[in-house]
Amino acid sequence: MEFIIHIFKLYPNLISDLVQGVVYIGSAILFFNAIWLIYQAFRHARLIHNEQLQAQAHKESQLDDPLMLVVVKTLFSARKEHQGSPYPLSFLMDATHQLVENLYHTRYINRITMITNLLPPMGFIGTIFGMIMIFLAKGDPNSDLNTTGLGAALFTTLVALSCFVILEVFKKSLINLATSRIERALASQASLAFHGDALSQAMKPPETSETNIPSVDHSPEAAAAP
Repeated sequence: MEFIIHIFKLYPNLISDLVQGVVYIGSAILFFNAIWLIYQAFRHARLIHNEQLQAQAHKESQLDDPLMLVVVKTLFSARKEHQGSPYPLSFLMDATHQLVENLYHTRYINRITMITNLLPPMGFIGTIFGMIMIFLAKGDPNSDLNTTGLGAALFTTLVALSCFVILEVFKKSLINLATSRIERALASQASLAFHGDALSQAMKPPETSETNIPSVDHSPEAAAAP
């Protein structure tokens, strides 16, 4: 322990630079990894027009399908599978909403959340290291340990928390965007289903009511009767 304290006192600037470098590099790796995931999430939730949705609704799902197309294909498959069942369309739409939202969160949001949760501890590592150096200064305000430790504690925490706030803002925007895209895709399918049902009802032939027509007896006995 005395040897470690001696090293700290002998090379305070070098050790501070090493610790801050580790914190900064680690935070940068986490931050840019999250930025890449955010870019992919925004691209996955891009807007798709209704004509494209209807043209590809019956096709097989692909891994790189946009979010709105995943919604349409999932709902189309659910309606096809449960055709003739007592499940209403609203139930299938709610189930599709929850399923696609969970898939999106698992693929992007949960991973971004894990990275953002690692950033504050990275900053706290620098904070703890800086506090250790301040304590080793033993109350000497002019000591290099004191000033170096205070700088390490403040700057590492500032960098980590700044990255954390930026990623949290992007994550909240992604959640709102994904919800909006899912609801828009479901609304287009609900409107199409409503118009399709109305069209089928209009094209159905009218039902003819059976009228009781009296039968005429053409037998010889009936003809001979007065």
